[in-house]
Amino acid sequence: MGTQEAVIERVGKMVEESSKIVVLTGIGTVIESGGENIWSSRECYRLEEIYHKTPDEMMNVGFYSARKDKFFEFYKNEIINEEYEPASLYKDIKRLEDQGKLKMLITQNYYALAEKAGIKNVIELHGDVHNNWCPHCGKKFTVEYMRTAKAVPLCDECGSAIRPGIRLFGENIANNLMTEAVNACEDADMILALGTNMYDNMVKFCTGNYKGGKLVLITKEEHYMDKYADYVIHDNVCNVLPKIIK
Repeated sequence: MGTQEAVIERVGKMVEESSKIVVLTGIGTVIESGGENIWSSRECYRLEEIYHKTPDEMMNVGFYSARKDKFFEFYKNEIINEEYEPASLYKDIKRLEDQGKLKMLITQNYYALAEKAGIKNVIELHGDVHNNWCPHCGKKFTVEYMRTAKAVPLCDECGSAIRPGIRLFGENIANNLMTEAVNACEDADMILALGTNMYDNMVKFCTGNYKGGKLVLITKEEHYMDKYADYVIHDNVCNVLPKIIK
């Protein structure tokens, strides 16, 4: 039995023995669901060629406030241009919840993939693309309304520009969500970090007080910070979860 196969077998036994598992999902789980990582070197180069700004600059709250026309050109073309369906990995996580083992799923992703898979215990630290609202009158709008609007999406009640339902750069994460995420990880008896790495801000923040010794990283891409996980499996998450969640 190879080293990775031995780790998978060991992690599978830990899943069986655990009852308070916290799952952290990163951009890799979006990619496995058909999405893109707009912060990859290839995508950053492509987007700068088109928009003459980096994704970080265009996804900033200051840019949204000052140049709504350009912001929404980018947002509609690159962020909400497609409707993604959850990869099979989310069905495996749902099985964990059905078995009473999933304490919480925590994510920075904003495509509501966990909710689409029927997972109930979810913290979306960066919001989601489906929850849009008018900052003036409070009316809610679907992502389809945003996607099909001409130029800047406007409220059909009061004419104000609609606020996207995601956290933009320069905005703080709500304190109650941060506290809930940290508390869930601190109380967990196992953490599965999926499609991310140990350098990721969410992973560092959420696992800072975790002392359990069962922090498992499952991701396709190797990273020099992998060593800070207790167990590491390098493969697509979709390939691994069926082997460890019975």
